[in-house]
Amino acid sequence: MIFFMIVPSIMIVSVILIHKTAGFFDLKISYIALAICAVLSFLIDVAAVEISTAPGREYFFKLFALIFVAAAVVTAINFYLEVKK
Repeated sequence: MIFFMIVPSIMIVSVILIHKTAGFFDLKISYIALAICAVLSFLIDVAAVEISTAPGREYFFKLFALIFVAAAVVTAINFYLEVKK
């Protein structure tokens, strides 16, 4: 129960810090893309627990594939949102 209270608060703080840091370096990252990134990272965490029978080569390949797809989705969304502006 505490997990579901702590994780969102840490993610909110992380999203704000990442957005401020990116702004400092003149990088354009939207809050929507960061929020989607936070949600996808939580889903990858849940999926990692579900697919883990024993950590091996196949487990790490699936985990890498999930992370790669999530990163590509968030990058595409951020690009679309910045071009739309």
